[in-house]
Amino acid sequence: MTIKTYAADDSAQTTLTQELAEANKAYRNSGITLMSDLEYDKKLEKLVALEEKNGFKYDISPTDKVGAEVVSALKKVTHEFPALSLDKVKYKDREDLIKWLINGRDNAIVTWKNDGLTVCATYDDGKLVQAATRGDGKVGSDITHNAMYFKGLPTEIAYKGHLVVRGEAVMKTTEFERVNALSGGIYENPRNLASATIQMLDANESKKREINFIAFELVNPIPEEGYVENIGDEVFNLQYMQDRLNFLEHLGFAVVEYECTDSMDILAKIEEWKDAIKTLDYPTDGLVISYNDMVFGMNLGATGHHFRHSIALKWSDETAETTIRDIEWSVGKTGLITPVVIFDDVRLGLGSNVTRASLHNLSIMKNMPVTGMNVKGPLAIGSKVQVYLANMIIPQVASYTSMTGKEEDIEIPSVCPVCGKPTRIENCNGIETLHCDNPDCAAQQIGKLMNTFSKDGLFIKGLGESQIEDLINEGLVNSSPSSFYELAKAWKAFKNNPLRNESEPGYKAYLSLMQKDGWGKKKWENLMAAIEQSKNTTLQKFLYSLNVPLLGNDLSKKLSKLWNDDIDAFKAFVDSFAGNYDDDYSRDDAAYFEGVYETEYKKLCEIDGIGNEKAQNIINWVDEITAHREKYEDFVSLINELNFPEPKTESSDNSLDGLTFVITGSVYEYKNRAEFKASVEARGGKVAGSVSAKTSFLVNNDIASTSGKNAKAKELNIPIISEEEFISRFGK
Repeated sequence: MTIKTYAADDSAQTTLTQELAEANKAYRNSGITLMSDLEYDKKLEKLVALEEKNGFKYDISPTDKVGAEVVSALKKVTHEFPALSLDKVKYKDREDLIKWLINGRDNAIVTWKNDGLTVCATYDDGKLVQAATRGDGKVGSDITHNAMYFKGLPTEIAYKGHLVVRGEAVMKTTEFERVNALSGGIYENPRNLASATIQMLDANESKKREINFIAFELVNPIPEEGYVENIGDEVFNLQYMQDRLNFLEHLGFAVVEYECTDSMDILAKIEEWKDAIKTLDYPTDGLVISYNDMVFGMNLGATGHHFRHSIALKWSDETAETTIRDIEWSVGKTGLITPVVIFDDVRLGLGSNVTRASLHNLSIMKNMPVTGMNVKGPLAIGSKVQVYLANMIIPQVASYTSMTGKEEDIEIPSVCPVCGKPTRIENCNGIETLHCDNPDCAAQQIGKLMNTFSKDGLFIKGLGESQIEDLINEGLVNSSPSSFYELAKAWKAFKNNPLRNESEPGYKAYLSLMQKDGWGKKKWENLMAAIEQSKNTTLQKFLYSLNVPLLGNDLSKKLSKLWNDDIDAFKAFVDSFAGNYDDDYSRDDAAYFEGVYETEYKKLCEIDGIGNEKAQNIINWVDEITAHREKYEDFVSLINELNFPEPKTESSDNSLDGLTFVITGSVYEYKNRAEFKASVEARGGKVAGSVSAKTSFLVNNDIASTSGKNAKAKELNIPIISEEEFISRFGK
């Protein structure tokens, strides 16, 4: 069938095509229904008949879009702008927001914190080119094929530049009840169902469910002082959050509800919004308060976890009553033994079934608030308790109700429930915790190995707690991470040996493992391949895998930068603590403490975000490794099993040293302003957000612009150059 470019005329096919195309656009972009489903289906059927009769269809015809895209897998997408989390304040601490607002120019925007899946949508030349889930904030999944059918997410917009918008993909409660009933009630809440829907491979199925996209942040164009955009006669100052949301609304996005607030108004505003929750038809788990001046907010920067320009307010959590039936004792990778309360099944939050909750430590278990009274007492088996979901996710016990003497006291175990060795109660600042000090405890070994081989460490796909336990029990590996790589090498050598002896102990252990649930030849082969793949790593991931207390992703990244991503530099740091060893591998501690400790400790403390405690933990870990020959040799063996990239070399180009640039407007030679900025900084230059007396050059491809930055540059006699002139003068 021929496809024609749409051109208006008086024919029935033309009129019907335009009418249905407008109905589609209105529904997709704003959720407005111009006709009933029955009427739409009848008209679509008529249009199909007309197209078949006339032998052509227009390029805007909705009949050309009946068959939606099907993908074989969701591709991974690296976000152009990292999607970090937000810092949080609980409802009971809401007065803290007054100081936060005053410190931030006392002008902010309050919005709902919708409880769905964050989606990042990208537009170029006015067209939706990609939509991706937030994922881990750096890498998400491409769901463009499904996003084409989200209500509130336009596929075309009037703005023709590079635009990036974040929003929440949510499912209304009424739609959840409808779809969940058809699905046999298998989904616990709207968020879970929305998540499953937007990540379907077949858009023909996902579009049968109504997903609403609610925009909450215009990411790009990035906020700049006095940056203005127009839509028709409307003018938007994109320096401010209010205008940025208004700008998105005028482009056709469904935008999160928002209001202005300040320190005088915030507490009353919170109560108004809290009362409005019962009228909402979609899930929300709090509010977001953002500084209205986004240039100010963005200049505050971010931690490795959250932006500083906004803060999330979490509501007080609702509780439900149930009865304690038992206590389990969970042993963690550090030897901490945590009491876990087991209670009668209860539904919390948005319909989640809950039967257990961690009590975290002995003090909480012994000093639980009594419901409705200003006293505390010990929990007991048989007590009625009030439980809730902290942040709508984590089950917690809020309080308990005293009974009539029928409860059973909870007995604190004198031996570890895993290894049977004696336990120890530690009292630190009045908080009692229970510990197993046996370093060979299987629970601790498995916990540490789980962390070592997690996604943030030396990731071995398909290796879980039960697999590690089985491998250890069969004697195929031990608590040393390097033993997993030795296993893979031994298996490879065994398989490649035509004269292999299948009666050897290792093969017998393998045969025994194959009899266990969850194992099989394919599982084993995949695991061996995954171990081999995990050898290719980075210093950052290696540092994370070492189980150093308080060493998470952010800290491992900073330490990796300190050692220039060079494993040899890190090993040299560790070796410097070894000091002078005699033949018995006994260290000269006097020489060690006089020199290395003080120097390295101070160097670590100078790194932004590493305080005394984290620095001391790193020093203590290295001290432990270098003081014991077996641990040190295992550390070296693990390094030798891994493949690290070549260390980054320091750039010798300092041609822009001493120069400060302000980059504004659209760029053409560089991919975006972020790439432009990186190029300047790599050569020793600086990039500022606003024009000042310290500015060397303002780069603007519209030199004749009357923008605030151009006006300021002219006032201060600062040269205004185009991107092309910048490259001509300084190179790319």
